Amino acid sequence: MKIFSLITATILLIQPLSAQDQVEEPTPTNAELVTQAEAGNIEATQQLYTLHALAGETEQAKKWATLYEQQLTKKAEQGDAKAMMLLAGSYLNGRDYMPQDTAKAVTWFTKAAEKGQPSAAYILGEIFTQQGNLTESKQFYSRAWDEYNKLTAQLSSPLTEEQRNALYWQGYMQLMGIGTEKNPAAGIQKLKQADNEWAWRQLYRCYVKGIGVEQNLGKAIEYARQLADKADDGLMAWVTASAYLKGKGIEKDEVAGRKYLDKAAAANIAQAIHHKGTLLRDEGKSAEAYNCFNQAASMGLPEAMTEAAKLLLRGAEGVEKDEARALSMLQSAALRYESPHAAMELGLYYDSVGEPELANSWYKTASDRGVIEAMARRGLLHITPNSGLNWSPTQMYRWWKTGSNAGDETCSLYLNLFLFGFIPLVLILSFGVPILVVHLLNKKALKEEAESEQNNPSQDADK
Repeated sequence: MKIFSLITATILLIQPLSAQDQVEEPTPTNAELVTQAEAGNIEATQQLYTLHALAGETEQAKKWATLYEQQLTKKAEQGDAKAMMLLAGSYLNGRDYMPQDTAKAVTWFTKAAEKGQPSAAYILGEIFTQQGNLTESKQFYSRAWDEYNKLTAQLSSPLTEEQRNALYWQGYMQLMGIGTEKNPAAGIQKLKQADNEWAWRQLYRCYVKGIGVEQNLGKAIEYARQLADKADDGLMAWVTASAYLKGKGIEKDEVAGRKYLDKAAAANIAQAIHHKGTLLRDEGKSAEAYNCFNQAASMGLPEAMTEAAKLLLRGAEGVEKDEARALSMLQSAALRYESPHAAMELGLYYDSVGEPELANSWYKTASDRGVIEAMARRGLLHITPNSGLNWSPTQMYRWWKTGSNAGDETCSLYLNLFLFGFIPLVLILSFGVPILVVHLLNKKALKEEAESEQNNPSQDADK
């Protein structure tokens, strides 16, 4: 939570140096930017070093970043509080090709706090808390609280952005007991009053985790939906989509779920793209599904790698069979991302092409990672000669029992065949019918004893 609030503080309350950015103007050329930057336009200087950095022109980027630091420092030294904030933030995070320098960050945040910037005081409270200097942190948190109170003493109608931000921070500080007495109810009320993106985000967390309010997934989804609709938050669109598609916290709604799923996928949320691929696959749209899986796979999602590989292995309408690419994706998912299901798919593949040693190796990996479908095969390996695993009926029983307990029907079948087919057969062949009878009687006695204990727990306790 501390890391979240520090990041929020450095982003939310640092305003642009100039209001000119609010007006859309034609994008200037590099030559025009150079002229403006050399004339002292800080925004132009910042644009130049960013452009060179994106182009990989490090030396040029550093040149303009140095000028940006000089211009920003000059403006801060002239008493511009927002320039102080930007300069301090750059030193704190080590951005804009400026080396991280916490001491300089503290210096400029302190000057900004003295100018009445509440966010500067709050960030200083965070910094000193992380350094273990609780006396200083308490003083700066209190100063921040006082400055926020000044901003909300007389609220306008409608609220200004500055007032909404101040209400957000007051709510957060009351919720957590930072700089003021902890008062979750009052904190929640101020967050609702702030009614901005950061307040919705905090309220979503509160209702999900039950912080300051009773846990309520439905309320949480309302704020997630607001973030998706009004702030174009892709992750919250994915949260909303999942809720609608599963009917979790809100009434199930396939149409609304697909709408937010598309929104999340358009925002490049890998899990949403993968889920969209799953729905398309189930609808028989293999080519579209593969495109989704392939996109999510390129973003490092092992589940998507596995699904894309499965389509490539068998080939499908609109998807050309490509075993080499499929195996490469599965091995990447299994080895690099330790995907259990990719390991299972590799086991099935090598089994199908008659390479038992490789198959056995991947089945072992999959079962070790908890894939219950692999546990039936793992049990067989322990009683199969030359499987690469030690011969051990005990281990065989262990894996089948684990899989059976997890609900795998194959493991349950193998376990029953072993207990009530194989063992009685061995007893008959080894010792004859009397031993089998004893075995069955013992089984019956154990069952009756278990039923008796269940029906008469008090008698068992008395004994």
